[in-house]
Amino acid sequence: MDAGTAARGRLVVAWTTAAGADQQLARLAASFIGAGDGDARIVRACRSCGSDRHGKPYVVGLDSPVHVSLSRTGGLAALAVTDAGPVGIDVEALLTGGASDVATWVRKESVVKATGHGLTVDPDLVEVTPPGSAPALIGWPEDEPLGSPVWMYDVECPAGYVAAAAVLSDAAPELTPGAAPEG
Repeated sequence: MDAGTAARGRLVVAWTTAAGADQQLARLAASFIGAGDGDARIVRACRSCGSDRHGKPYVVGLDSPVHVSLSRTGGLAALAVTDAGPVGIDVEALLTGGASDVATWVRKESVVKATGHGLTVDPDLVEVTPPGSAPALIGWPEDEPLGSPVWMYDVECPAGYVAAAAVLSDAAPELTPGAAPEG
């Protein structure tokens, strides 16, 4: 890794089955920083109600801070880990037609997941570039400050799915595919 990559951070995206995705995300986070995964675990914190049963996932038990996100659809899960800043990932199955609408949706949802707002922010108020153009956030509700620039990525995924990731960071992290964690 060169000095530029180290300064801007990395974003790793991996795929696994939906069953046990939290445990796989903890393993991927530990692997990301070169640690053993014995103590890493995923906890949740809802920004709106404070519940630990839903909301943005966080990894605990590691010495180095990393940001994580996951998305499930059907039996598939997308995992994202970065050292750059808060991250969100979304994956959706492509059903019959509407690929453009699904691509727009995953871009929007990746942003609201990265911010921790989830769907408490009206997706109609989140504006992203259309599919076929470089992914970018172009509109956000004024009453919800972001605090950092948003870097967006269309994520390569298994056939029949569409995925996007977003990271809040001063510099764009380098996106690298990751192998599904073992275990």
